Amino acid sequence: MTTMTEYSWQALKGLDPETATFPARANFEGEGIVIFRTKDGFRGTQRGCPHMQATMLNGELTANDTMVRCPLHVFTFKLSDGKGVNCPGFKIKVFEVRQDGQTLYARPVNA
Repeated sequence: MTTMTEYSWQALKGLDPETATFPARANFEGEGIVIFRTKDGFRGTQRGCPHMQATMLNGELTANDTMVRCPLHVFTFKLSDGKGVNCPGFKIKVFEVRQDGQTLYARPVNA
């Protein structure tokens, strides 16, 4: 039986949700990630698009903030699970992000 690694919530240090400009850069266990403010809260993605590593920091939220579009070739990914919508075979790592006071916490959804 295969078990999935369970990640605990990690504080995103140096990122104040009240004063930061989103999308914002953050680090999760040494990995660069991008945090988006959506209509339903926060969500994170890996920093580079898997296609040609364009920065997702310039990504655009679409579909009522449920997807993110890479600015280079408009590849679009679901923020729920990272699956590519218009780019079969491509997937991005996505992160759940929650706020507790002045601190944001993240953990991978699809590590």
